[in-house]
Amino acid sequence: MMKRIILFCLANILLHCAEGQTFVNNGATVAITQGAVMIVTTDPGNLIPGSGSLENTQPTANLRNAGQLTIEGSFVNDNGAVADGFGTNTGQYRVQGDWENDATFTADKSTVVLYGPIQAIKGTANSSPNPTTFYNLIDTLANSVKTQEVDAFVSDTFSLYSAEHATGDYRLTILNPDTSGIYIPAGDLPSSFVSSTGNGRLVRNTNLKAEYIFPTGISEAGSPKIREASVTPATALPHTYAVRYVDDGVSNNTTTPEGYDTAQKSGYIGEVNDVFFHYITSNGNTDPADYAIYFNPGTDYSWTSLARWQVVPQWQDLQNTVAIADPRGTGRVKIVRPGLVPTTDTAFALVDSVAIKADFAFPTAFVADGQGGIPAEDLYFGIINQVNIVTLQELSVFNRWGEMVFDSKRDGSQTWNGHFNGKLQPEGNYVYRAVVINNQSGKQYPLVTGNVALLW
Repeated sequence: MMKRIILFCLANILLHCAEGQTFVNNGATVAITQGAVMIVTTDPGNLIPGSGSLENTQPTANLRNAGQLTIEGSFVNDNGAVADGFGTNTGQYRVQGDWENDATFTADKSTVVLYGPIQAIKGTANSSPNPTTFYNLIDTLANSVKTQEVDAFVSDTFSLYSAEHATGDYRLTILNPDTSGIYIPAGDLPSSFVSSTGNGRLVRNTNLKAEYIFPTGISEAGSPKIREASVTPATALPHTYAVRYVDDGVSNNTTTPEGYDTAQKSGYIGEVNDVFFHYITSNGNTDPADYAIYFNPGTDYSWTSLARWQVVPQWQDLQNTVAIADPRGTGRVKIVRPGLVPTTDTAFALVDSVAIKADFAFPTAFVADGQGGIPAEDLYFGIINQVNIVTLQELSVFNRWGEMVFDSKRDGSQTWNGHFNGKLQPEGNYVYRAVVINNQSGKQYPLVTGNVALLW
């Protein structure tokens, strides 16, 4: 049977052909039944502003869509009008222009497809009777940009097909707590992302002990730069997390104009990523979760750990992190900090950390070689490295006058026997300096200094 459009007219419907196929509902109930198709086309010459739009703009106007409604211009719901998905049916709104809801939109189980090159989700902030809550929202068309001028919500699935969803200073909240609440086909992973500015965030509800990926990124020189963050809650309790990706674009000794100075860092951080970082907000919950940031080793440097900005202020190395290749095959790697307890500090950056000094030690005293009856291990001063985690690259010892009485490179030994130029040195306190390398990472620890007492 041929698909039909059924219009139940309870008031006047006015079709302004002179304005290029703009459909204006001045107060009718327009019902698109299941299986029906309605298309509002643009002006062939595309010369008339607003052509191809559907305007539901009177207090008694009621648009009910259980079929497929294609609008080649903008969808406008205003002035007390009502639009819905026709109850429990699964109508589809295909919109090529802007989506503007200043009245009441009830999604039911409908799907809104934004398929134009440059589109906006608009409205009078959240002051309308029913701020836009989509059931399914689909962003599609390669290299397209969908912007938000209000907060928006998705109750079931948000899908990205090679598009940028730019929340701006607003929030896109995925209410569905399943990990499938955001869907990106494998082939669209290199070009699908959410960008935000200022207070804008991508927000996800959770209630599973599973990884929730936030596909954040920016458009850099016309190409996508995608650096996801993820949160894996340790419990199945309901929580909400919000993420924003921040990219400075160039290295300038601070990560971004937000002022997180990369020179302010705790011990054992060699370098802080001064190009990008993420805000990850737990919205008041303090249950532990695995936090992760993704990066591209080929272009971003091979980061080894994750840091959090503290109120000191400085970057704190979270330590105990692990690096895992992205199982989706993107070529990206994620640095994961398991079991992190959230705090009010929400800026996270990739760092290049050095190992902890607990991997080795130096004695505080020793007996000079040549003293009878003393165990051999007490006759020399050197590094304590029982499990071979580190390599001693250089060791120097100085007396109280600053004279170097031992140098491992000069004297050809890794240990000092208490002698200098063949003579036993006086009892007392000596200062040492050591250069130590971690065998696994190949990185140098901060310069090691200390005191040792020579006995005989």
